[in-house]
Amino acid sequence: MGSDLHKVLKRDVLFVSAVKRLAVTFALVSLASVAVFVGGVSGAGAAKAQCETVVYQNGVELVFGRAKTRAAADRNTANVAHLGFKGVTTVQENCTTSKSVMRGTDAFDQAVGVQAEARTVHLTPTIECLTAQEIGQIQAVFGIRPTLAGLGGVIRRANNFGYVGLKTKHAPCGGYETYIAGFNSRAEAVDYAKEASSRTGLHVVIVKA
Repeated sequence: MGSDLHKVLKRDVLFVSAVKRLAVTFALVSLASVAVFVGGVSGAGAAKAQCETVVYQNGVELVFGRAKTRAAADRNTANVAHLGFKGVTTVQENCTTSKSVMRGTDAFDQAVGVQAEARTVHLTPTIECLTAQEIGQIQAVFGIRPTLAGLGGVIRRANNFGYVGLKTKHAPCGGYETYIAGFNSRAEAVDYAKEASSRTGLHVVIVKA
C-alpha cells in the first residue's frame, strides 16, 4: 500500500513540475513576443519618421502631384518648373509617396492665385494645410488672422489686459497666429486660457506644437 501511495505521489509531483515548467516557458515566450511587437511598432514609427521630409514651419502648400517613387516625382517637378513654377520641389510625404510641392506661401488667398495661374497651363495643384513637426510645446493661442496687420489688433487687445510677451508665427493653412508658451503642464495652460478668454474676450485655445 505504502509503495503504491509513493508511486502516486511521485507521479503527481512530476506532473505538477511539468505544468510549472510549461507555464514559465509560456510566460517567457509571451513576454518575448510582446517585446518584439513593441520594438517592431516603435521601430516602424522611427522608420516612418525618417522617410518624411521634416516640416519646420506652418503654412499652406500647393501640391502639383504625388508619385510612388522619388524618380517619378522628380520628373513631375521638372515638368512643373519647365512650365514656369520655379519654386516647386520634390519632398518625401511618407515611405511610399513623394510629391511635387510649392511652399513658402503665407496666405491662403495667395495660394489660390497660384492655383488659378497653374490651371492656365493645364496643371491642377491642390491647396493643402502644412503643419510643422511637433516639438512637444504647449501653447496658448490668442488668435489667428490672415495678415500680420490683423493679428496686431489681437496682440494689442491682449496687451491691454496685461498679457504681454506674445510671440507670432505662421498658422497652419495660412495666416498668422499669436501665442504664449512656457507652461509646466496642460492643466496649467487650460486654466490660463480660461482666464485669458474671460478677461480679454478673445477665444484663447490650447494646442500642442
